[in-house]
Amino acid sequence: MSIPFKNAIFQGSMALIILFFIYSLFKHKDYSILIENLRKVRYLSIGFFLIVFSMILSNLVNPENLSEKSWHTTFMFVIRYGLIFVCLAYFYKKKYFEEKFVKILVYSSLTYLALLGLYELILNPSILNGIGIHGTLNNRNSFGLHMGMGVVLSAILFTYNKKVAVILFSIFTFLMIFSFSRSSWVASFASIFVLMVFNYREIKMNHILYIFGFIGLLLAVYFSSDSLQMRFSQLLEGYSSHRTTIWLHTIEFIKLNPIIGYGIDSWASLPNTYLNKFPDPHNMVLEILLYTGLIGFFFCFFTIFIILKEIVKSKNCLYLSVSIYFLVITQFDFGAFFTKEILSFLTIFVFLIYSKKFKEE
Repeated sequence: MSIPFKNAIFQGSMALIILFFIYSLFKHKDYSILIENLRKVRYLSIGFFLIVFSMILSNLVNPENLSEKSWHTTFMFVIRYGLIFVCLAYFYKKKYFEEKFVKILVYSSLTYLALLGLYELILNPSILNGIGIHGTLNNRNSFGLHMGMGVVLSAILFTYNKKVAVILFSIFTFLMIFSFSRSSWVASFASIFVLMVFNYREIKMNHILYIFGFIGLLLAVYFSSDSLQMRFSQLLEGYSSHRTTIWLHTIEFIKLNPIIGYGIDSWASLPNTYLNKFPDPHNMVLEILLYTGLIGFFFCFFTIFIILKEIVKSKNCLYLSVSIYFLVITQFDFGAFFTKEILSFLTIFVFLIYSKKFKEE
């Protein structure tokens, strides 16, 4: 629930979960639950361990390229995502909460953030013709990330509660569109397209009416906003906001050190004044290759493959569509090591994928 807060409350809630986990573990001495959980996700655990190994190896080999936060980021990667996953699995196995409760909190956190976006819009309606809605995240792409996730999850909700789904889908879509985050537009479209393809047999006439009605509303919104028309035309024209140039420069550096990479958070130390103007490569694949080389890329690919294999094995196309959202949006924004929001949601998402395994005897 605290993920959209990003910093203070998020850090505090994370610390409390871990402290409660340590307290519970030592009080009840149920280490067997911990071991059994890890055994059930052994390939996922191996993949995560290898990713961390590649991060440490790259840092050790490239001390001259590291920033002040390189080792801190590596350490917190283990704590924020690896250990929190272990905590969730442990408490879930002990029946402290149910899967439904986690899903409700995910929807609640995204809805909370959407309400903040609407509040910002009420205070300053002119943002629809300017920089776009940011909410409390101070970045339209971060806000778009969450709203796009809300779009996808509310589309999934149609299977369970159509009335609530229509309301949430409309709100999230409106806010995502006017975040002017094109990466979330593309990612949510790709995700919903996959969802519809795998559920085409479930599509009925009322769904088709919803779709046409929604398209009509989108067209009305589109033709009423010059800023939206401009952003959409930039998308169609392939205007990348300098991303293409960033990628080309980044690839040149990757070629110089392809095996190990340059170390975590080495971006600012790269001898390239053009790249130093930007915060990151704006591409998950290039970030992995730049920081951890082919070794890290192989381990990350192995872990993603393991997760996708589990989704296919469970025949859960709903989870597949969410995976598509994450995979697409990280090709244009956000990375594999730093973005707290997307990595925290991924931790919860992966937990939900494997949750049934933790209940198996």
